[in-house]
Amino acid sequence: MHDLYLKIGPVSYHIHSENELVEHETCANFLVPELPENAIDVELCAVDSLKEPCGKLIHQSSQRLIYREENGLEHRVNLWGNQLLGISHERSENSLMAEIPAPKDMEIPLNTSILEFMNLEKHLLKHEALVLHSSFIDFEGKAILFTAPSGTGKSTQANLWKKYEGTEIINGDRSIVHRTAPGVFQMHGLPFCGSSQIHVNKEMPLGAIVFIEQHPTNIVEPMPPAHAFGKLYGEMSINSWNREAVEKSMQVIENLVASIPMVHLKCNMEQDAVNTLKNYLHEKAGY
Repeated sequence: MHDLYLKIGPVSYHIHSENELVEHETCANFLVPELPENAIDVELCAVDSLKEPCGKLIHQSSQRLIYREENGLEHRVNLWGNQLLGISHERSENSLMAEIPAPKDMEIPLNTSILEFMNLEKHLLKHEALVLHSSFIDFEGKAILFTAPSGTGKSTQANLWKKYEGTEIINGDRSIVHRTAPGVFQMHGLPFCGSSQIHVNKEMPLGAIVFIEQHPTNIVEPMPPAHAFGKLYGEMSINSWNREAVEKSMQVIENLVASIPMVHLKCNMEQDAVNTLKNYLHEKAGY
């Protein structure tokens, strides 16, 4: 049996398989040498044929089918276009088996495709943590998150801060927002990083969330709480098929909006965008 131990933010995994497990660069920074406490048990199985998922089909998309048994346990069929990637079967709240169609002697790379079987967003929510579609930078020991729909300029703004302020980019596409106490949020990097290929394993306090809008000039203003809530909800990874998960996610977002500066940045792709936001954070956001 081959074993690897993985820690992503507040969630830990014990991954084991009869197949050899190979570290992939996306996950290598998140591996730990010893079995963490309260780790989720994950068995990876290479199989010739997949077991039929049990229960009722409750969610269907181009990437995933979700089946739920009467006891609440879920089975996830992961898809890529017309290709069946595999099925994960929950055995309990803290244990699952993932079946992957592959030869019995094949090496299994521990990459983000394998992580898709591990129900990360479900286990994060137990710790009041959510994944936000955002670029994540370290500025003066606090996290600034740039969030907006794809193609708006999140990565561009993060790169401008790296170029002109020397800030470190922790992740170019995703970040974990973790409520550690009422009004207190900690940020974590994670392996999922989109096309940016930036996936640093680092955590720090959350300083501000910046909502990006392309504009010919640079204007910064507070984002109204109700508007910020709606935009954050749309950019969070939430199990929409699970009513309890949706309600708990909304509670975390409500606390986030009430506790952390929400900033609306209309911006171009020049150095002045950095200076305009930096001045606002120092003068108006208590940075």
